[in-house]
Amino acid sequence: MAKSKNHTNHNQNRKAHRNGIKKPRNQRHESTL
Repeated sequence: MAKSKNHTNHNQNRKAHRNGIKKPRNQRHESTL
């Protein structure tokens, strides 16, 4: 269970880095824009 959650966080973090965002929370806000 914990492993699965960790994997999701890692993937999201990678996507945010590509966009130039450090925190995943910021990315979520951009989606709304």
